Amino acid sequence: MADRNFDDLAQRFRKRIYGGLKGDIRLAVLGRDLAPLLDPADNKPLCVVDAGGGQGQFALDLAARGHDVWVTDISGEMLALAQEQIDARGLSAQTLQLPLQALSSDPRVPAVDLLLCHAVLEWLEQPQQALEALAECLKPGGYLSLTFYNRRALEFRLLQRGSLRQLDRNRESGDWGGHAGSLTPKNPLLPETVMDWVGQTGLNIVAHSGIRCFHDFMTPEMRDKLPPEAIVEKELLYSRIDPYRQLARYVHLLCRRA
Repeated sequence: MADRNFDDLAQRFRKRIYGGLKGDIRLAVLGRDLAPLLDPADNKPLCVVDAGGGQGQFALDLAARGHDVWVTDISGEMLALAQEQIDARGLSAQTLQLPLQALSSDPRVPAVDLLLCHAVLEWLEQPQQALEALAECLKPGGYLSLTFYNRRALEFRLLQRGSLRQLDRNRESGDWGGHAGSLTPKNPLLPETVMDWVGQTGLNIVAHSGIRCFHDFMTPEMRDKLPPEAIVEKELLYSRIDPYRQLARYVHLLCRRA
């Protein structure tokens, strides 16, 4: 399995991943977890690198708040969309086309205060090695904001639907991806495994949240009846409470280099 390049799905990502209620929940959880870093008392701008950042929606919001931002990705199409937004918003953020495994050795990439790696590891052939490479990019005391697709949530969804044979096939093959062009990754990750990898890199976990703890398990009819802000409020409340956090579609780990 090669690392996934999203040139062919750039437009779908713009609509499906970052828009609507799903995007609101994601931004609310990330904003809460990162608030102590992004709103420091001294207002000193951070050096922020978005590794595998695609269109860079979250990172560009940080650039608009005065932080120094680099958006990196292997997809030229995704970076072109990011550049469109940089130009339209009059930002000074930069884009670099390179794999995240090369960040620590590329002289154009500065030492990093905050490294974003959101929904990338589950698309990589060697996610543990990628995480080790990311840790090398951080300044002492720097932070890694890591989100990944939670295999436990996918397993529970298949159980809930009664797709027992599909669950067995996925577990035997190790391939969890959907149909061609699906946004379900082939390699969703177990939280306990990723936490072990984080510990092996020498990083410390300072925040652990779930993203979409119950949203995806609601029927569309029920979601449509409720005010979106009420769902976001409860997602924030339960995002750090087990067992709900354990079943979230995505996991967010905020990690700090000693």
